[in-house]
Amino acid sequence: MPTRAARLAHAMGLILLATAPLSAARAQGPGESTRYDADYFARSQPSSALDMVNLVPGFRLEEGDKDVRGYAGAGGNILLDGQRPASKQDSLQDVLKRIPARAVHHVELIRSGAAGYDMQGYAVIVNVVRAHSARLSGRVEAGQALYRHGYDAPRLAGELRYGRDDKVLDLSGALYREIDDEHGFGLRDRHAADGSPIRLARYDQPEGADIKEASASYRQPLAGGTLRVNGLFKRKEKFANISDRISFPESFDALGTERSTADATEFGLNFDRPVAERSRIELIGIRRTERDRETDRSIDPDGTAVTREKSDSSETILRAVLRRQGSLVSLETGIEGALNTLDNHSALEENGVDIPLPTNHVRVQEKRAELFAISTWHLSPMFSAEAGARFEMSRLTQSGDSRLGKSLSFLKPRMLLRWTPSPRDEFRLLVERAVGQLDFDNFVSSASLTSNSITAGNKDLEPDRLWRAELAWEHHIGDGALVLTARREAISDVVDHIPVVTPDDVFDAVGNIGKGRRTMVLADLNLPLDRYGLKGVTIQANGLYRRSRVTDPTTGERRRISKDLPVEGTAGFTHDIAALNIRWGANYALGKEEASFKIDAVEVDRLSDRLDMFVEYKPSPRWTIRLFGKNLTDSPAVRTRTIHTGLRDAAPIKYVERRVLDSGPYVGLTIQRAFGG
Repeated sequence: MPTRAARLAHAMGLILLATAPLSAARAQGPGESTRYDADYFARSQPSSALDMVNLVPGFRLEEGDKDVRGYAGAGGNILLDGQRPASKQDSLQDVLKRIPARAVHHVELIRSGAAGYDMQGYAVIVNVVRAHSARLSGRVEAGQALYRHGYDAPRLAGELRYGRDDKVLDLSGALYREIDDEHGFGLRDRHAADGSPIRLARYDQPEGADIKEASASYRQPLAGGTLRVNGLFKRKEKFANISDRISFPESFDALGTERSTADATEFGLNFDRPVAERSRIELIGIRRTERDRETDRSIDPDGTAVTREKSDSSETILRAVLRRQGSLVSLETGIEGALNTLDNHSALEENGVDIPLPTNHVRVQEKRAELFAISTWHLSPMFSAEAGARFEMSRLTQSGDSRLGKSLSFLKPRMLLRWTPSPRDEFRLLVERAVGQLDFDNFVSSASLTSNSITAGNKDLEPDRLWRAELAWEHHIGDGALVLTARREAISDVVDHIPVVTPDDVFDAVGNIGKGRRTMVLADLNLPLDRYGLKGVTIQANGLYRRSRVTDPTTGERRRISKDLPVEGTAGFTHDIAALNIRWGANYALGKEEASFKIDAVEVDRLSDRLDMFVEYKPSPRWTIRLFGKNLTDSPAVRTRTIHTGLRDAAPIKYVERRVLDSGPYVGLTIQRAFGG
């Protein structure tokens, strides 16, 4: 049977063979930027800005990482009206979904920092420019999704934009439920190493969350520049109901619940203005807070167990950037300071008795500053270079059950070369040094009742550091594009799992395990087929092959880095039937496999191939009715845990646990009405 990688390579190969002879130069080939007016997307009848962004040739949306502390590196590769979306809490997909397609004037694909935009370290970004609308515009949305196991996911959302002269007020709110379709109903069996059953059980773990969110932003001219103010509140109430009905070797039930409430707030200020003919300054201030409360309970014939976790975190960011745009050389310099805090307390109780946990109460504070400078050189119409560096300094202090103070500093140089030998081809070479950030949660111990495991906190954790080299080829095929990327990373202080020894026991913890390497090959294809006789059809495909190697600290053997997925890939199409005001499509995702190598266990999560489909009808330009079906292949999520009696290098296998959960196919309906504009 062919592997997933072989199937993905075969599919991409067929696509390339089918399209190779049909390549043609576009009206606008690779350059500093390419503008796509709203008319370019009209053939596809997009409903939102997200639909439009997904149709931009040579572009893959990157969300960034909202958990990254600070402003630099946290944002994705999307700009709105030339600025990064103000909130770190909102995903880019959600932000773009809220913008009706009719409110978008044009979309720019930007390939060079010389254009004066905040590239955030990306080689390519997209700028969504909204139209100057009427004084009042917006949209309302209502939806419902139904699941086979009886759960539902209603959604009610709305956005309002009021503009007058150069002043703009945006308001948005949403009430909705999310159901985790990688959990559900199934089995959880344990077998000995020889395959004989140890325990057989019917296991159910449906999970979801009820979410309330509201945000506001305001923009107006001020002192020769533009002032932007934004605020956000979000509450997420997560639930999981667990039922473990054991039928062998004896019958009994074990029940459990997981409940958590997370409140997030954010307030931001942004001011930018020209300070010279070709120079602009930008000042940014952000304040974020998060408050999490989580309680997990379980009951079985042996008694009860309860875990509780309280977490309060905050982040304050100040940032100043000066950008100067020149015909030959452009320069960006700046400084950023951030203060981050985390106060975390975790507790485990069994049958009313407190169980000691290593490092269960910790307060962490980080003071961080970063200086940066980036220059872009236009050496010729076909060749440009970007070079720069960031210097990061931080002071980390920890108090509570363990005390620690450490200072860290890193220089992160970066160079990007671009060569455009023809209107339809561009080559990019990137070399950079990157440094990871410490996850404060890894300083604190935690307990899981569902997996019956304890993870110790590790105060000695260091950030991983890597050198990355990347070569990309962007080739335009008609109105579409193919991007092939090869990437190589040499990593120091890889963050993975290590043993932590206490006077009472040996625990698994997140820690540094030495040097490693990672190789990646990526392919992205976006190709409208109108010129090839398939009117209104666009195919999209992307694939990723990843191979990493590191030495396991427990066994001494070479293996991949924990949570590195070897293969990822999707292939899909959309078909727009303009005469009927209908758009429909499908997306097929290859299965994923993720492994974690703990000191006494190996956990492997597998998600099978899955198919999603949708059909969208627009009875008028302002109305959109969307019917969708997801997980139509009824793909289960399988977790296999190989548990040893001690450390994996010497202890025999205690049992192999296989958990299969299936939420089944589900369908939904969304109705959207835009107004104004």
